[in-house]
Amino acid sequence: MTNTAWLTGPPLDAQQTEWLLEKDDYLIGREPPADLVVPLSRVSRQHARIIRDGLGYAIRDLDSRNGTFINGKPIGADLQPLKDGDQIGLAGTIALRFHDASLVAAAEQLDSRSGVWVDESVQEAWVDGRRVEPPLSPAQLALLALLYRAAGQAVARSQIVAAVWPDVNPDSVSGHAIEALTQRLRARLRETQPEREHLEVLRGQQLRLVRPEQ
Repeated sequence: MTNTAWLTGPPLDAQQTEWLLEKDDYLIGREPPADLVVPLSRVSRQHARIIRDGLGYAIRDLDSRNGTFINGKPIGADLQPLKDGDQIGLAGTIALRFHDASLVAAAEQLDSRSGVWVDESVQEAWVDGRRVEPPLSPAQLALLALLYRAAGQAVARSQIVAAVWPDVNPDSVSGHAIEALTQRLRARLRETQPEREHLEVLRGQQLRLVRPEQ
């Protein structure tokens, strides 16, 4: 993966306002050896860490005194995926902006796609180039991802139950539960793209995605 991501923010040492994320493990803190030094008293010496792997960039808090925030929401020690344009708040004193050119390029490519597209790595769904907002529920996304992987082929009731309710007895999942979930997912897809139908219900509670050309 090439270095396509960077941070921007207010001037710090040497009036620098842009920092390229050149390392797979990028430390933010109040003093060296942090890769990005934020010399403010409320910022901890080792405050947050940005990690890059095969799926992209993510950030976690390093048990800082005053917290790390993504778009105003506090995060903890668990890695949180970063999206292009996310705001990273440090200790309530400074805000940095995350930029990722590779994500911008991917979004532009999605804009030209027709049909349903699911990115399970970031838990997002798209319909005809439009991102489904607000995000689908975990059950809705699990069902849509199953249908997406099936590439237009019908999926059976047993496959639906295994994908959406993997930890329950299959016999305890009623037909009504599957029907209700299907209706909710269909409604969410219509909200994003109301001009055509996206799900087809077949006999025996089988489902499939309707391809754009159908």
